[in-house]
Amino acid sequence: MFQDIKRLSGQTLIYGLGHVVTRLVGFILLPVYTNYLSPDKYGEQVNFYILVGVMMEVFRLGQDIALLRFYSIEKDRRQAKVIFSTIFWVMLAYSTVMAAVIWRWDAFWLNVFVGAVAVPEDWMIYTLHLCAAVIWLDNLSAFPLVVMRVENKPGLFQVAKLTGVIIQTGLTVWFLVGLGRGVPGIFEANVISAAVTLAICLPLTIRRLTPVFNWATLTTCLAFGLPNLPNSLFVQVIELADRRILTALRSLHEQGVYSAGYKLGLFLSIVAMGFRYAWQPFFMNISKQSNAKEIYARVLTYYMALTFWLYLLLIAFVVPIATWIIPGIGRSLIAPEYWEGLRVFPVVLLAQVFNGAFAVFMVGVYIQKRMHAIPFVTGVAAAINVGINLAFVPSWGMWAAAWATVASYASMTVLLYVYIQRYYPINWEWGRIVHLIVVAIIVHVFGEIGRMTGSAWIGYLFAVLYPVLLVVTKFATPTELARIGIKPKQ
Repeated sequence: MFQDIKRLSGQTLIYGLGHVVTRLVGFILLPVYTNYLSPDKYGEQVNFYILVGVMMEVFRLGQDIALLRFYSIEKDRRQAKVIFSTIFWVMLAYSTVMAAVIWRWDAFWLNVFVGAVAVPEDWMIYTLHLCAAVIWLDNLSAFPLVVMRVENKPGLFQVAKLTGVIIQTGLTVWFLVGLGRGVPGIFEANVISAAVTLAICLPLTIRRLTPVFNWATLTTCLAFGLPNLPNSLFVQVIELADRRILTALRSLHEQGVYSAGYKLGLFLSIVAMGFRYAWQPFFMNISKQSNAKEIYARVLTYYMALTFWLYLLLIAFVVPIATWIIPGIGRSLIAPEYWEGLRVFPVVLLAQVFNGAFAVFMVGVYIQKRMHAIPFVTGVAAAINVGINLAFVPSWGMWAAAWATVASYASMTVLLYVYIQRYYPINWEWGRIVHLIVVAIIVHVFGEIGRMTGSAWIGYLFAVLYPVLLVVTKFATPTELARIGIKPKQ
């Protein structure tokens, strides 16, 4: 069991790292955004990224998932090229048409996603066009990146991902700080980095690409991939609807402040994404083992232990880190105008705890081929999210938005658990999970008492020592203690 879990950890690091680092761009650049953009301007760039996030799913049509499924099981390399070529040619044509649609009817898309005025300013139209270019470039890169994962080319995968991240980060700082390009500069940097990533993928794409098109292959891939589109869109609603509703019902300023706090809270989401990259192929590979269910249960326990430790560390240290004055610059890491958003940070983190558990429960869905249930689960969660936001954001603002996120992820996780236990029951280690939650609550309470009494060091200490407290309170089994070099008492 321990060897299997160790292998999962290694795969998470290899294939999750590139994706995690890509998402870390937002964290790396957050101090730049908050110090060089007003909350209103930061809120505007968030709204443009809402458009990118939603339209990316519309552009992709679930065909990256279809390619992963059918390319990976095809043993005939010539037929594998037919699968890749068919999907790639269709996506090239479809993406080009969709990008042209965004360019042609720019005012419509701005009003739907960004909340622009009836006559948009020139910079808004220009930025929208940049967004269309980003989506087009990223969509075409997605398919060779899938092939890299299937063909086990971690080196090339990491080069493509990390190079894009480095270029985007460097150019964003230059355009924003050095040239004062504002919001358009952020997307100019994104276009260039996406183009470089596609260029790195180009040699592999050319080697796999042939001038063929197969209708049967396309029909099969669309039948497999399209049902994932509603689910993908519902997930985007859960993640992004609160920002759009805050903009419409409160103010762009409050949305910008909230978005900064929300961005910090997504650290656990990035951890979950790195885990998901390795989790699906891992649990499928061991699904025939006699102890597979035992391993799945243990993975949830370990994952939740790690998640709660990160949760405690983040809420303990976020304020001193965010308000730290950078020597020689005289600016805090996060500008004071955004500090109010730090208050919702623990709430957003809590939502991501449920998000991680949801990823683990997906094991039964894949093994029992119950994918049709996922759009229903995420659709209910999306409806809850939008409903709470519409009902309570006018009065409670960003607090309602944060708790709506918790409610949606919690409902999504509970619904999936209840549903899939009927078809693929697993004896999850609920006693141990409750144990680590109780210890986490105690640590959190002591941390809050320390902060209220002017002794913040108590919260820091307890957060750091959370794993030790788990061992002291007999959370670990004798076998686990032996694995970390502790001899159990007789």
